[in-house]
This record gives sequence, C-alpha cells and structure tokens, in this order.
Amino acid sequence: MIPAYPSVFLLLIIFNIAHATEQEIKIAAFLEPPFVNYVDKHWHGENIEMAKLLASKLNLTPKFIQCPFARCLALVKTGQADMVMGLKKSTKRAQYLTFIEPPYLLQHKPLRFFTLASKSVKIEKFEDLDQLLVGVLRGGVYYEQFDKSNAIKKVSVTSRDQLVKMLLKGRIDTFLEREETISPLLSREEYQQKITLAQYQYNKTVASYIAISKKSKINHLAQHISKALTLAIQLGELKQNRAK
Repeated sequence: MIPAYPSVFLLLIIFNIAHATEQEIKIAAFLEPPFVNYVDKHWHGENIEMAKLLASKLNLTPKFIQCPFARCLALVKTGQADMVMGLKKSTKRAQYLTFIEPPYLLQHKPLRFFTLASKSVKIEKFEDLDQLLVGVLRGGVYYEQFDKSNAIKKVSVTSRDQLVKMLLKGRIDTFLEREETISPLLSREEYQQKITLAQYQYNKTVASYIAISKKSKINHLAQHISKALTLAIQLGELKQNRAK
C-alpha cells in the first residue's frame, strides 16, 4: 500500500504555489471614516489596517479600489474585486459573497436619524418616518423593519457625503447612520449648529463582516482567511490596529 504522506506533501506544494502565484488581492473600499478613509493619496483606517494584516498572513499584497458603496458591491459581485469589508450579512448578498466568520466587529453604537436643525423635524417613533423623505445609501442594509418598509419614501444616493449634502440643501428630511461615520464629514460648527439627532434610533448590536466574491480566484482561501481572522482576534491584533 502506498503511504498517504506523498499526497499530503503534494497538497502542501499546491497550496504554497497558490500563495506564490496569487500575489495580489483586490479590495473594494468605500469611504467610511474612521474605518476607511483616503487622504493625501494614502489609505487610512481600522479596516485598512485589518486588510493589510490578513493579507500579510496569507502572503498576499492588498490593492485597494476606491468606489462608492453600490459600485463596490457590483465589483465583488462580478469578481472584478476579491474582497469587501464592513458589510452586514444578508441572504441576498450571500448569493454572490462568501462571508468570513467570525464577524470582525460588533458595532454597539446606534443608528441615528440626522435632521436639519432649521426644520425641526420630529422623529419620535418608527411610524414618523412614513411622512418623510429618507436618504439611504444605495445597496445599503440597515435593519429589517426599515429595509422591508414600503411606506417610507427612500431616496438612494451613492455616498455618505452625498447624504450630508442633500440634507443640508433640504432635499431630504433625514437619513440614518452612525455618528462616528458622519461627524468627520462636517465641520464642528456645521455639526453643532445645523444638524440635530432625532429621538428615535435603532440601538441594537450590528455585526460587520469581511466578504469574498464567489467569483474571485481567492474564494477557495475563505477558510484560511477565517482562521487567520480568528487568530488575529484571539491575539488582540485587531485591537492593536484600532489603537493606532
């Protein structure tokens, strides 16, 4: 009987060759301070550092592709990009994406509804949204009650910056996001004097995932990425990245 060792050795060789030839990983990156930002031709943020960390563990070189949120989803759907970060898992997205377990971040900060101080729009309960024009990020997933509502008049835009500009110009009544993502897009004066936060908010933990395109050449490495991510979490490496 031929021993199994040569087969194992052959698998190791194939795996190492795959690592050697798959030198680049294309990452679709939408701007979402403080997680992803692009300043002076340099990428910054927690998700950027995390992507670099995981890529180094797999001997891959990350290449970031800046794109609006909906465009990023389109790129990974078609396989033009290998990876995208900061996604909420959904059944629809799982049709074309492999979600890497575990989630790398559990966001405890609530989704807030931003309004114009000059308009005095009151949102005290979910039903108050039915009378308003609500800005949303094209392709975005927020929470089930909001996403499935047909009564709310939703206005889709391509970026969070656009949401802010449309609100300031009075073209929408409100939009929903986390404060930490929106505050960097406004001056302190604008944020304090022109923006108010509605009483109603969505305050449940949301899991953020890394996702790999099912059409990507690295999709077969999903389990290895999962193991690398799990180890990075256990060793506290992601916390160290956030501390930077």
